Amino acid sequence: MEFSNTAYPGLANRVLAGGLAAAGAALAASLFYTPLPLALAIAIPASVFFLTRPYELLLVMVFLIPFNFVVPVGGVPVAAELLKVALWVPFLLGVGRSGDHIRTSRYNKYFAVIGILIVASFFRTHDLPFTVKEAVRLGSNIGLCYLVLNLVNTREQIMQIFSVLMVSTLLVVCYGLYQFAIQDYGALFWIVNPRVDTALAHGRDAFWEWRNRMISVLTSEMEMGHYFNLCIPIGVLLWLTEGKRRLRSQWLWIAIMTLLGLVLTFTFGAWLTLAVTVALFLLFLDKQVRWKILGIGCGLAALIASLLAFGPFREFMQDKITGTGMNSLAWDAYTRLDVWWFAVQTWFSHPFIGVGIGNFEYLYTDHPHVVSEWTPAGSSPHQTYLYILVMYGAIGLVSILAVLVGSIRANLRLKENPEYSPIGLALAFALTTTLICGFSDDSGFFGPHASYLVWLLVGISEVARRLAARQPSGSLNQPISLPNA
Repeated sequence: MEFSNTAYPGLANRVLAGGLAAAGAALAASLFYTPLPLALAIAIPASVFFLTRPYELLLVMVFLIPFNFVVPVGGVPVAAELLKVALWVPFLLGVGRSGDHIRTSRYNKYFAVIGILIVASFFRTHDLPFTVKEAVRLGSNIGLCYLVLNLVNTREQIMQIFSVLMVSTLLVVCYGLYQFAIQDYGALFWIVNPRVDTALAHGRDAFWEWRNRMISVLTSEMEMGHYFNLCIPIGVLLWLTEGKRRLRSQWLWIAIMTLLGLVLTFTFGAWLTLAVTVALFLLFLDKQVRWKILGIGCGLAALIASLLAFGPFREFMQDKITGTGMNSLAWDAYTRLDVWWFAVQTWFSHPFIGVGIGNFEYLYTDHPHVVSEWTPAGSSPHQTYLYILVMYGAIGLVSILAVLVGSIRANLRLKENPEYSPIGLALAFALTTTLICGFSDDSGFFGPHASYLVWLLVGISEVARRLAARQPSGSLNQPISLPNA
C-alpha cells in the first residue's frame, strides 16, 4: 500500500511537518504555557495538514516518542502518545480513497489472543480508569505495528524513521546533561510530565526528589536506561550505513552521547543488559568483526569503570554499592524479591489468563510493603515476565514472547540479504535488550516511552522482512558481516 510517490516526502512537506513539531515543543516550553489553548493551537493546523499525510504524521510521532507531552483537559490528562490512535484516521481515509487492501501481520493470531485478554480485563477490573489507560496503551501499540506495516514501503523510509528517532534521542541526552548541570529536573520535565491527580495513572500527583541520575523527560531512570539500549544499535546502524564509518559522522557522535546517557542513568540493570546482549551477538558476527567489537567494548568498559571508580561519581557509586538505605543495591534487592514473590503468589490464583490489567496494583495495596511520599501504594512487580504472567497469564506470556522472539529470529535471518542484514542485526539487538532487561525491571516493556519504541521496532521488523523477500539473497548460511567502509 503506497501513500507516497517517493521514499522521502517533498521539501515543503518536511519543512512544514518539522515546523509544526518544533512549534509545539517551543510553545510547550514557553513561559506562557496554557494547556488547552496550546493543544488547540497545534491540533487544528496539524489535523488539516496530516489528514492526507499519514506517513509524515508517523515521522512526527517517532520524534515525539520520548516527549510524551501530557495536557490536562477538563481534569483528564491527554498524552501525545494518543497520536497512535489518531493516525488511524488519515490512514483509513487513504485506504478508502485508494481502494487498497490493508496488510496484516504474520502474528495476527497472537495479537488476537492478546486482544481477547485485554477485553476480558474490563469485566474483571477493580480499577476501571487505570485498566482503560493501560488497555489503550497496549492496544494502540499493537495497532502501531499494523500502521507501520502499511505506511512504510521502502528501505529509505526505514532509515528515515531511524534518523528521526536518533535526532530525538540526541535532544533527550542533551536535556539530561542540562539536568546534571543544574542538579534538578528543569522546567521542560515538568511541562512534559505535569503532576495531576488522576485515577488513570497511579502516583501522577507526586514524584521522586532529584537523585543525581539522568532521567531527561522520561518517567524513570530505569526506563531511560532501557530506552537508550533500544536506540544505541540504531545509532550504530546509521553510522555504519549512512555515516560510512567516518569519525566525523554525526551518527557516531549521537551513538556515543546515547551511551554516555546510559551510563549517567546509573541503572545497573540497563548496563548489564547491554553487556549481555553484546556478548550474545558476538556469536553471530564473523571472526574479524567479533574481535574488533570485543576490543572496542573492553576499552569502553575499562574507561567507564575508571571514570566511575575514580571520577566525580565515586562517592555516589560507593553509596549505591555498599549502602543499605533507599536506592542502594541492598534496598533494591530486598524490595524486588518481596514484590516478585507476591507476584508469583498472585499469578498462582489465575495461572492461565492472569488477574487482568490493573488488578495486581489493586491487590498490592493490601500487601505490607515499603512506600514513600513519591511512590504510590499500588506498584508493579518490576519484572517484565512476572508482570505479564500476573496480568495475562501463561497464555498471554506465550503470545507476547511469540511476537518478540519471532521478530528477533526473522531479523537474524536477514543475514542472507546483504542490503537488509545490518538493519536486521540492529533490530534484533534492540529487541533482545528488551527480553534481557525484563529479568530485572518491567519499564523496558511497560513504560510509556520504551514500550512505544519496542512495538514500533516490531512493526519495522515485519517491514524489513517483507522488503528483503523482494531482494535477491546472497549466499546462504554465512555469518553476519557488517558493511565495508
